[in-house]
Amino acid sequence: MTILVPRKYTVKQINRAATKRVEFRPNRYTSGCANLDDMVELRKAVILCETHDRKFSPKAARYRAHPEKRMRRVLGNCDVCQQFGLSFLYLNEIDAYDEQKKVERFKRSLEYGHIVTS
Repeated sequence: MTILVPRKYTVKQINRAATKRVEFRPNRYTSGCANLDDMVELRKAVILCETHDRKFSPKAARYRAHPEKRMRRVLGNCDVCQQFGLSFLYLNEIDAYDEQKKVERFKRSLEYGHIVTS
């Protein structure tokens, strides 16, 4: 199917519309596993309760736990069963790498910020 787009739209706006069209929107009949698969496909952050964390293989999905130790366990709804509680936070490898660099830069700035010359 071909979609005709007026010339007044920029390439960025067309790409954004295509992404929104493809993005998965769960309804009440969608299973939790399908929701998780689509979130992994879209490379979004994933929050999983303890039960579903044991079944999830981050390495196979190319995900990692959040690099900041205090952000690995968060309060939120599990993306599979929607149960609220203390859950595990996983990021896509690319996003996790960016977050790790951010944490390292912050620690380095703290280290150099405490040096006082007299």
